[in-house]
Amino acid sequence: MSIDSFNLSNSTASTREPTMDQLSNVTLQNDEFNEHAFQVSIVSVMAVVGTVGNSVVLGLLLTICRGDTTATPFVISLTVADLVVSLVIDSFHIKGILDPEFFIEHTFVCRTVGSLCVAGCIASLATAAAISINRYMCVCRRALHDAVFTDRGNALIVSIVWVYGALYVIPLWIGYGGVRYDLKTKNCMYDRTNIVFTLIFIIVGHLIPTVAVFAANAKLFLYVRDVKEKVKSPVVRRKLLQEELKVFKSLGILCVYFVLSWLQYAVVVVSDPGDVWPAAAHFLSLVIAHTSSSLNAVLFAVTNSNMKKKVKKLCKFTKCIPKHRNKVTTDQMNTFHLRRIHGQGHRPYDVTV
Repeated sequence: MSIDSFNLSNSTASTREPTMDQLSNVTLQNDEFNEHAFQVSIVSVMAVVGTVGNSVVLGLLLTICRGDTTATPFVISLTVADLVVSLVIDSFHIKGILDPEFFIEHTFVCRTVGSLCVAGCIASLATAAAISINRYMCVCRRALHDAVFTDRGNALIVSIVWVYGALYVIPLWIGYGGVRYDLKTKNCMYDRTNIVFTLIFIIVGHLIPTVAVFAANAKLFLYVRDVKEKVKSPVVRRKLLQEELKVFKSLGILCVYFVLSWLQYAVVVVSDPGDVWPAAAHFLSLVIAHTSSSLNAVLFAVTNSNMKKKVKKLCKFTKCIPKHRNKVTTDQMNTFHLRRIHGQGHRPYDVTV
């Protein structure tokens, strides 16, 4: 056998039988591909569900559901924030997973996306607290509720909430903290390694709204239970139990889930100031937090009986006609018999219980 034929046979064998280094490289590439595919699939589902769900709910809230409760403006504000997260932030998150070099090269785009995420997060948490306080005052402090939550008052509160969220962005743009592409979450966000800003962001931006949500819902629960204990009739007690479930079933569940999903994120960030935890922990924590923006609309549509009926009618392409001829709002219907038994208020319009 000639030297040329020997070399040819060796080269052919080497192409047919890859070395261990080549096999390891292929394995690493496959693992990386599978990880990226898994991450992209999760974020893509969140983006689609959140965009569709929030768009439908927002459309209903802006049209046929506008006057249902005084909390409607805050639910609209929360839905807008969720829609921004699902449509914009999640879309750029997918881009960050597939093409991280894009954000490293285009720092202005990264800073804009990260700032929008921070402002939206803070505004959403503050809005959840406003919804919980609104529900508590609607049932338990009706006179104060009617004085505060007017059309002008609601507009002012919503404006303050968004300005409050924007204030957290200012330090990031003047060099205190900063926004960067995070290699572990694969998203543009604030610098988690800046301890001072992170603690302010978590304690003030997350913890205070969390306490407000749980405190308002706890006081509302105690109020309903106190009213129920004063009732001797089993029929009325059963009706009050249904009312108790109604109070917590809709906005209560929405707010509590929203806060809990962000609370676990706060725990992960605060517990890892040195940024030594695995990337999977930070990525999943951020994804779980953002699932609230995708599922808020779904939870609201499923747990709110009034919204559920209107979604069904929308799906059937039928016109939804308001039933309250005398402008009796859902607030009045839902809280009348509680306040009546508790010795508060008068019969609203021609409502009968």
